[in-house]
Amino acid sequence: MDLPSVLKAYKKSKTVFIDLNEITPNPLQPRRFFDKSDLQSLASSIKNCGLIQPIAVKRIDTPSRELKYEIIAGERRWRACKMAGIKEAPCIVFETDQSGSAIMALVENLQRSDLSFFEEALAMQTILKVTEMPQSELAHSLSISQSTLSNKLRLLRLSERERLIAVENSFSERHCRALVRIDSEQERLPILQSIVSKKLTAPEAEKLVEEHFNGKTERMIPHKKKNPTLKGKIGNMKLLYNTLDKAVLMLKTSGYNASWDKQESDGALVVTICVKK
Repeated sequence: MDLPSVLKAYKKSKTVFIDLNEITPNPLQPRRFFDKSDLQSLASSIKNCGLIQPIAVKRIDTPSRELKYEIIAGERRWRACKMAGIKEAPCIVFETDQSGSAIMALVENLQRSDLSFFEEALAMQTILKVTEMPQSELAHSLSISQSTLSNKLRLLRLSERERLIAVENSFSERHCRALVRIDSEQERLPILQSIVSKKLTAPEAEKLVEEHFNGKTERMIPHKKKNPTLKGKIGNMKLLYNTLDKAVLMLKTSGYNASWDKQESDGALVVTICVKK
């Protein structure tokens, strides 16, 4: 099943006016966020000039019979019409199944280029689940490469919390592609927070992630606890202490009860690593 065959299956009728209360949003709508000020501006325009572009809908059957149509494309216009106090709106009624409705909603938004990259990825994932089509076929239908599609889907590895932080801080898709290279959310969060606090660019974020893989994040991410330093003739032993901390951590990760201690005696530093049975 590809996009051209879905679109050919539509049977378009003439424009009709439908009561807005008889219309319900599409559960597969790719857009998850509607800017309130943008909706208010559109509502004002519709109130003064009317709705120029009809809403695309399909008939649905419901037990209550109260909602007779489901939006395929145009939820933003539907919301703005309701804000403007309009009772009826021009609609074009299509006959299509759930997968066709999902694809049409995605294509309509992609053509307007106003979806966030997370919304794009969620929509693509939904279509793949609904239609059970392979990624290569969906990529061909959307005129993008399969690698582009795969990269967008990989963004969904970020948790809801991480996506919210990314959106609130205007991360680019490149920022997020760097973050998903790290498998664990627990490991990603300190890096994500560092990107936010330092206001890093995408290339700087990529460098920070690379530093993580090279074991050098301690140099770029501030820690609350400072490593101890010796006073007197021996001087700063920070590098040694970091190495000992890592060695003990590896032992603990392997299940050993390990610790280390130090003593100064006659100008010498004595380090003891204790591994309990």
